[in-house]
Amino acid sequence: MALTQIDRVIKYYDSTVIDYMLLWTGRKDLAMHYGYYDEKIKNHFEALMKMNEVLAKFAKISKDDQVLDAGCGYGGSAIWLAKNIGCEVLGITPVPYQIEKAIKSAKIFNVSDKARFNIGDYANTSFPNSSFNVIWGLESIVHAENKKDFIQESYRLLKPQGRILISEYMLRENPPLSDEENKFIDPWLKGWAMPNLLTASEYKLLLLNAGFKNINIHELTENVRPSLRRLERLLWWRAVPAKIVYKLGIISSEHYGNVEASECQIKSLKRGLWKYIVVTAEKP
Repeated sequence: MALTQIDRVIKYYDSTVIDYMLLWTGRKDLAMHYGYYDEKIKNHFEALMKMNEVLAKFAKISKDDQVLDAGCGYGGSAIWLAKNIGCEVLGITPVPYQIEKAIKSAKIFNVSDKARFNIGDYANTSFPNSSFNVIWGLESIVHAENKKDFIQESYRLLKPQGRILISEYMLRENPPLSDEENKFIDPWLKGWAMPNLLTASEYKLLLLNAGFKNINIHELTENVRPSLRRLERLLWWRAVPAKIVYKLGIISSEHYGNVEASECQIKSLKRGLWKYIVVTAEKP
């Protein structure tokens, strides 16, 4: 029986728990995303926290907002928003282990009253119309099989004047990727359970067609580049051992695919095939 896209996402994250915990996600940040670096940022932890701060400003989040964290992972951003801004956040992900960890972490950070978590598919929810002021998608919408479904669902869920934020890896606009370049990024897409990547213009068109207005595009490629360099350094000593243990059958294809995908993403950035873009828009 063929796996659904949700199944692939669950399998990917279940297979790479150790990777995130050892190499990226800290107990204080719970982050699964890249960090934002500027002249004041000194380390990985600060960069991860700064990304939440920068994106919260882009989405104009206030303490009175109800936020849906679409693809919340371990709840890092949701907990940050609840703790630092004071808004109510509901995080959803189809990955049960992530929800369990997010709920426990919200208790540790004393924000269980504001940061809640449920298993769910952000492209097909059961929430009533106009339930949220903000839809927050931080490096998670890449997993959507059909980005149009997510954007249409977000429009339904948002209150009037509600905002959507999509912070993602987006393909180069001009010139469009060639067939050879699209083939080059295949290991990245496959390894990270991403059906496809869009350009910023393609996201903008989907948002316009759904009814959104006031669409803004912010490029943060240079701000996240140090995070990619950090990942490259970590992979330098890990790639060869991972290949060996994979051939010995000690780790799964999904686990090894994560290593290959990370290497491919770094090489793709160096070749200028993608950029790190934040798109925000408003529901009239």
